[in-house]
Amino acid sequence: MQKIALLFSHLPKHVCGQDEPILRLKIATEFLKSQNITAITSAGQTHWDCILTALLQVNIPIHPVIVKPMTQEEFTKQFSCVFESCTTVESWEERDRFICFNADCVYPLWLRKNGHLAKITALLPAERIDIRFDCSSYRFPVAGLKYVLPEPSAELRLLPNDYLWHWTRSQHGIWNGETRREFCNDLLCSPSAPRNSLATLCRILREHRIRASSLHIAGNIPVTSFTENHPARSTTLFTWRKDLQRMNFEPYGIGIPQDYAMSKGVKLLNYGTTPNWDTMQENNQWKNENEWRVRNDFLLDDECTKNMIVVVRKTQEIESIRTLFSGRVVAYEQ
Repeated sequence: MQKIALLFSHLPKHVCGQDEPILRLKIATEFLKSQNITAITSAGQTHWDCILTALLQVNIPIHPVIVKPMTQEEFTKQFSCVFESCTTVESWEERDRFICFNADCVYPLWLRKNGHLAKITALLPAERIDIRFDCSSYRFPVAGLKYVLPEPSAELRLLPNDYLWHWTRSQHGIWNGETRREFCNDLLCSPSAPRNSLATLCRILREHRIRASSLHIAGNIPVTSFTENHPARSTTLFTWRKDLQRMNFEPYGIGIPQDYAMSKGVKLLNYGTTPNWDTMQENNQWKNENEWRVRNDFLLDDECTKNMIVVVRKTQEIESIRTLFSGRVVAYEQ
């Protein structure tokens, strides 16, 4: 049985199923599914996760190359399948060399010029490289990721002052609580980046839960965060983070009465000398967020949703919320 490898360089943070490299990946797997082959591939990064997921969708046999500290058990859990054999290596550099040098045929899909994988494939005999699916000249679009909001709508300015607000933002990778395969299944067929802020808001409403995050929290303790800043006075939150290549927050979120939130353990963030899940260092630059926190997930029970307010950016997006939430929905823009 011939061993093959499909190759992507590291993909940009915002990728969708309409980007040419993803379309080529699906064409390649459709072509290969009727061949007598085994695919050598990997996981743990979006480019390898997408390749593996596409191969699994058409039932091509897989020989996974697992990079420590990922384990075979975690690999199996993330992709819901059992493999007859696998190879474990110490580093991603070793993985890439193993995959390229042990494949009888390599199919480049999208490789950066002078990138790591391009340099490895340049060492291979020409007869082992099949470029029929290659689109390395493709440039991923960047428009639409960064935007500046206009003045808030009159309805938004009239929202109550005694509410706490939880804002979402576009997610570069998987959501908390989902597997890599679930994320890539959506990415491969999505017309836009699948984990955008509206999709994240819809997930919160479907699950009746705001999932906690431990990112940048002292002690790695998962918390759910809110702000007391009124939506019409939150322009400093809705700004572009050049360092992270995403918006800091976006005008997609929920508001709940402050009294109700406090009854569920949500508390105003302290500032002091010893960071904790509810305490931040005195000189922290994010004081303007007027943040409140509660440990773990925050459940949106019937009592909560009765007085909850949902905010979306555009008026035409309100309809996408109606099937999930029957209460008040307000658009940020006019």
